[in-house]
Amino acid sequence: YGYRIIDQLKALGASADWERQRFTMDEGCSRAVRTFFVKLYQDGLIYRGDYMINWCPRCHTALSDIEVEHHPRPEAALWRVRYPLKDQEGYIVVATTRPETMLGDTAVAVNPKDPRYRQLVGRMAILPLLNRELPIIEDEYVDPQFGTGALKITPAHDPHDFEVAVRHGLPLVNIFTESAVTNENAGPYQGLERSEARRRVVADLERLGLVEGQEKYSHSVGQCYRCDTMVEPRISRQWFLRMKPLAGPAVEAVREGRIEFIPSPWAKVYFDWMQNIRDWCISRQIWWGHRIPAWYCRRCGQEIVTVDDPQVCPGCSSEELHQEDDVLDTWFSSALWPFSTLGWPDDTEDLRYFYPTDVLVTGHDIIFFWVARMIMAGLYAVGDVPFHQVFINPLVSDIQGQKMSKSRGNVIDPLDVIGKCGTDALRFTISFLTTPGRDVLLGEERIEGMRNFANKIWNASRFILMNVGDGKDLTFSVRDFDLALHDRWILSQLSQTARKVEEELARYNFSQASKALYDFFWGRFCDWYIEMSKRDLYRGEKKESGKARSILLYVQEELQ
Repeated sequence: YGYRIIDQLKALGASADWERQRFTMDEGCSRAVRTFFVKLYQDGLIYRGDYMINWCPRCHTALSDIEVEHHPRPEAALWRVRYPLKDQEGYIVVATTRPETMLGDTAVAVNPKDPRYRQLVGRMAILPLLNRELPIIEDEYVDPQFGTGALKITPAHDPHDFEVAVRHGLPLVNIFTESAVTNENAGPYQGLERSEARRRVVADLERLGLVEGQEKYSHSVGQCYRCDTMVEPRISRQWFLRMKPLAGPAVEAVREGRIEFIPSPWAKVYFDWMQNIRDWCISRQIWWGHRIPAWYCRRCGQEIVTVDDPQVCPGCSSEELHQEDDVLDTWFSSALWPFSTLGWPDDTEDLRYFYPTDVLVTGHDIIFFWVARMIMAGLYAVGDVPFHQVFINPLVSDIQGQKMSKSRGNVIDPLDVIGKCGTDALRFTISFLTTPGRDVLLGEERIEGMRNFANKIWNASRFILMNVGDGKDLTFSVRDFDLALHDRWILSQLSQTARKVEEELARYNFSQASKALYDFFWGRFCDWYIEMSKRDLYRGEKKESGKARSILLYVQEELQ
């Protein structure tokens, strides 16, 4: 909830200009989204077409490649299924991890360099259970080492098979509804959920003696990042954004040093993804979001893409217009955040003053979702990078290293912790644990430990203030006093600590900066120098007491 996030930030002491709060659905940001979409469309970078997408059968929406989380299935199965040959004895055996999708097969493919199947290329196989004729084709995509070296081609339900089908002009047979239930193309298996369809298909193949074998097989399965449902590859008409023309300048901006990643190894992660980038499916079939600014004329069918709502069709002057029902991927509007919040597309004073910004602080899990897209959008729309440095802060996990989630019940609400341990303890704990390149393992016991440190600061400060009063009679200079060894030592340690903290903060090494402060204040100042100063405060002459009071106040003020 937005208001709760703001409350947490305020409680943590974030010094933001709260009058500048923005929401991506605000009128100004919405206008920027429409303007950006139309500009891309007019430049030929946005297109609409039938393509293989990632589809969530539960959320009923398309997912971009990076919204699909791949999880290992070490105990999966690989079936070897016999496909009878037409007009001759024998079989060609294919290997598959999804036997239910064979109902959508339109070919069998082998590698052109595989001598085992050379005599079968150009002949026909018979699809078991449905008796559909399938051409046996050659394609370099087939790995001769996988399974039997013969691959069933199901172009409507596998992205690689789809590309094979495009190269060979194969038909597309979709066997699933939007809910991943088999449709009329599945013949007698219509109306079955995916797992039940698999069970029935395998049982019938075994009954016919067409299963040659089954073995354990480890592979990864794509799941929806929202609900963990297994993603179903699906042919669908969607809106796409051509990424390569945008990715090129964004790669150069980092390579040339106009944008710096901290820690630097994250730049390689950025490069690897950007240089292998694919077109982005930007349309979503959900009820919430920026509706795509495209209209269709019911009379002549013209597609109209414009910033402002059209009243009539420019082609036939008809008023019978229907706006596209799909909405934009939420990351599309988020990509515009560095400049849409400053008034773009207008040439505002805020845009001229604040853009580009200096530092983006974010987690590595959204380098592709957000960071890369902000860089591409900023260069394309404004002509400059959106920020100069990207600090990749660690992710916060629980004390066992598990990602925090409501389902696990291991989430720590900052407001709860602040109520129990205080803001300072939480802030310093996070800072103390923030080591570049490593996740923060956060548990309440660690925060409680830093609460003790905060109490130490409180008690030490009270001791100093009790002894120095308002401090108006105190001015400190090394020339004013004959400093003892312990006085010179603490001042030297203070100087070294200040230099260390400044150096580490400049490198965004918050952990080492915090450790330097912790070690100095607790280990040197409190446990050693304050104890030494008590002799001068209580048993020394007035000059010695004044010296001790002055140094105590000076150190405290410098630490602030």
